[in-house]
Amino acid sequence: MMKRSALSLALLAASVTSLPALAQSAKDFELLRNEVLRLRKELDELKGQQAAKPAPAPAVVAAPQPAADTAALTERIEQVELKQKDAVVAGDIPGSFRLPGSDTSIKLYGYVEVNAVREFKGANGGNDYSTFLPYAPLNGSTARKGETYLHARTSRIGIETSTPTAYGPLGIKLEGDFNNDPRLGGSAVSGDVKAIYTQQATNSYNFRLRQAVATFAGFTVGQTWSTFMDVDNAPETVDFNGPIGSTFIRQPVVRYTYATPDLGGFTVAVENPVSYALAKTVDPDTGEISRGTTASGFSKTPDLVLRWDKGFDWGAASVRGVTQQVKVIDDAGINADKRGYGIAGTGLIKLRGGQDTLSVGLTYGDGVGRYFNYLEGAIVNTEANRILMERALGTVIGYQYKASDTLRANFVGGWQKNFNNAYTEYALTNGFGTGQYGINKRMYQLHAGLIYNPVKNVDLGAEYIWGERETLAGEKGSLSRFNLMARYTFN
Repeated sequence: MMKRSALSLALLAASVTSLPALAQSAKDFELLRNEVLRLRKELDELKGQQAAKPAPAPAVVAAPQPAADTAALTERIEQVELKQKDAVVAGDIPGSFRLPGSDTSIKLYGYVEVNAVREFKGANGGNDYSTFLPYAPLNGSTARKGETYLHARTSRIGIETSTPTAYGPLGIKLEGDFNNDPRLGGSAVSGDVKAIYTQQATNSYNFRLRQAVATFAGFTVGQTWSTFMDVDNAPETVDFNGPIGSTFIRQPVVRYTYATPDLGGFTVAVENPVSYALAKTVDPDTGEISRGTTASGFSKTPDLVLRWDKGFDWGAASVRGVTQQVKVIDDAGINADKRGYGIAGTGLIKLRGGQDTLSVGLTYGDGVGRYFNYLEGAIVNTEANRILMERALGTVIGYQYKASDTLRANFVGGWQKNFNNAYTEYALTNGFGTGQYGINKRMYQLHAGLIYNPVKNVDLGAEYIWGERETLAGEKGSLSRFNLMARYTFN
């Protein structure tokens, strides 16, 4: 009996001593819990044996009392259980911890980022936090040139959780940044009087929702990157938006992915229907024609996206398709709708034994509109009661060269083109293809940058960006800028 009690106490002492090492994962935490249960069972057996044993005869020298052993064992168990409750245990997500008293793992992530931008040519369409080539000032414009500014509003924070269920883990992600001007109600525009006021005083920007999404048993529900966008295989740039010619969109989605070990993943999704159409307006007094968006020209049915992805030893590939409706009904007698479509393919190829990567993307569509890194998408021909779709092609090529474990260079190019059709003809005839906000015939954009990682979680970047656009009327405009970036990531 004494031998068993001594052994139990030794085991408990070892458990208490090794608790910090044990409570490093969910599996180790479960082992510690099982050890406490086993020792408690042994204590119960010990108490039962003591109760059934007849009282010993008096002895000259008193033997150690069993009650003292059980009391010490009970006290040790209570100590282990208390430390077990207070222990911070590694969760199921890398970098996460288990919420006390819960099976939910939680991870806090994000980064603090500061950018310094020097505009050599043009005002970049009014943006400061990123490039926006479609509205870059036309050559000969009096738009500001030689601008310099700093900002930190692309800094980001997010929470990710995972909770085990009988059907697999339930994951939740909530993420946002501060790229929202409180006075404008949207992304701030450099040079706008209200934006200048906040920059002169406090540089205050509102928190902006980026992602709010749940994943469970193959389903993804909430706001996140569109299924039509391939985030994983996109080239890296210091610039926030990245190159022209790519897909770039976040929106509410409901999608399901069926993953297979050999054939890859197959995904179907319905997504937020907000495709719009441009419309011609005529001033009744002057007869002047201007363009705007139709107040009632939004889709009535969800966008549908199909997708296939697969990883290979040499890299990865993805093929996607989207179809969307544009519908306009108004009091002026317009009642028209048309369905657009888009197809896209991306690939990532590993080079130099997997150290370097070559990424390629191609997107084509009729009325694919907002799924591009900016296209108008459609126009309402009010005279013919007809919607005209924009036909476009975009491609992106990126190469990342890793000079060392701490230094990488990125070279990225993007190109986008509008094909001549009824859309471009109507746009030119009605003045939509000329001027600062004229529809573009083609655009080019090049990025060349370095990112240095001196210590873990710290990135220092420098990138030069050049871009040129040409409107349907043949007018040209360009941008030229240099972007410095410092980022500290926590996860």
